[in-house]
Amino acid sequence: MSGTDELQPGTQLDGRYEVVRLLGQGGMAAVYQVRHLGLHSTHALKVLNADLARDPELRGRFLSEGRIQARLRHPNIVQVTEIVTTPVAGLVMDYVEGPTLGDRVHNEGALKLDDVLSVFLPVLDAVEEAHKADVVHRDLKPDNIILGRDSRGRLQPKVTDFGIAKLLRDEETNQKQRTRAGARMGTLLYMSPEQVRGAEEVDARSDIFSLGAILYEVATGKVAFADKSDFGTMSRIVEGTFEPPERVIGGLPPVLAGCIRKALAVDPAERFQDCAAFRTALESVKDPTAQAPAKPSRSYAVTSPGTVGTMNVAKPEQPAPVPAAPRPRNEPAPAYAKPAPAPQVQRPLGAPLAERPPGVAQMGAVAIPARMPKGAISPTPGASPILAALASLFCVPGVGQLYNEQIAKGLSLMAVWFTLLFAVPMGGCLALTMNLLFAIDGYRIAAKRKRGQYVGAWEFF
Repeated sequence: MSGTDELQPGTQLDGRYEVVRLLGQGGMAAVYQVRHLGLHSTHALKVLNADLARDPELRGRFLSEGRIQARLRHPNIVQVTEIVTTPVAGLVMDYVEGPTLGDRVHNEGALKLDDVLSVFLPVLDAVEEAHKADVVHRDLKPDNIILGRDSRGRLQPKVTDFGIAKLLRDEETNQKQRTRAGARMGTLLYMSPEQVRGAEEVDARSDIFSLGAILYEVATGKVAFADKSDFGTMSRIVEGTFEPPERVIGGLPPVLAGCIRKALAVDPAERFQDCAAFRTALESVKDPTAQAPAKPSRSYAVTSPGTVGTMNVAKPEQPAPVPAAPRPRNEPAPAYAKPAPAPQVQRPLGAPLAERPPGVAQMGAVAIPARMPKGAISPTPGASPILAALASLFCVPGVGQLYNEQIAKGLSLMAVWFTLLFAVPMGGCLALTMNLLFAIDGYRIAAKRKRGQYVGAWEFF
């Protein structure tokens, strides 16, 4: 039975609220419009689907959302005001009428620059407020930003759905909180690399990455890391592979493109360290003298010829031109400039690379530790995981390991393979198993090196 079956229009909750209508239902929860019986005020009610409400962990996370969101008071955050328990447990929230940012981009494509700033700057303020309270959202995405209006009809975006938010510190013990290793939470297309890897330490800079992915989408109309498969999407995220925004849409201000790149840095140390810094950089996007943020040292951004659109950006003030005939409403506005090349940051000769993390040197496009770990094999950006796998699958196990510069490991595997094949009865089956097993090993090790990671001389998988 789902939440919709239980809460029909007219159903009363705790004798105080009455269900008006279903607003929407997802895979985990349903949201209703409800009316307070005494005040006649309108609210939103969020309840878990009944089958999920039986799961103690999910129910606990859901109630945790209520506690977290209730403590966050900001004009751009949807406020949780109360909890109801009968006939179902639910969170009573502010009712915000309006589409989500995801709906807006889906229906209209890339937003104009003024609209991007009108939406995104208040969102940065809201997320900054959460971070000040030691709360990391961990599921920021366009569908969790509602484009509401204030009492004067002005745009008032609101951040919602703190269902998987994380408190960085426990209020009772003041101890730093950790996520269980390997636990991956969030919406894949907007996850940070550390979320994809299931890292224990996920901090506010993970939200910065998600905000960068949202900014990319609203500015270009395209999802930054979309791929044909979840595995492909995860690979693109952890490698930082995305089409440069200025190549997706012409006329994109260099400062805006630089803000997106910095927010989407693979290394958290190279991102904006807080929402305030992100906001300061973004506020200068219309200043022709402003310098774009430095490009992250590790960038695998892909390129493609041409552009698929143009951004409507207001020109600097100039003498008024002769009025032209009005453009039809549905006709796209022309770009004010030619497609800009990727922004290049000029540094004085000998100036330090301030954007590079301490103790890190740069080799090609990959940031590597200044000192190589003892006995480790260095990263190789050009390493081919597929070639390493095929070498072991169709040749002799060990060839792929030799390709990965694991010399002693590769020679040892060769010796074992030949022994099984020619000296052990029925050893052919075991030899074939080795081909499959070490093809996987070759692929995984080569992938690590391609991502800029060191591997041990005898490391497996």
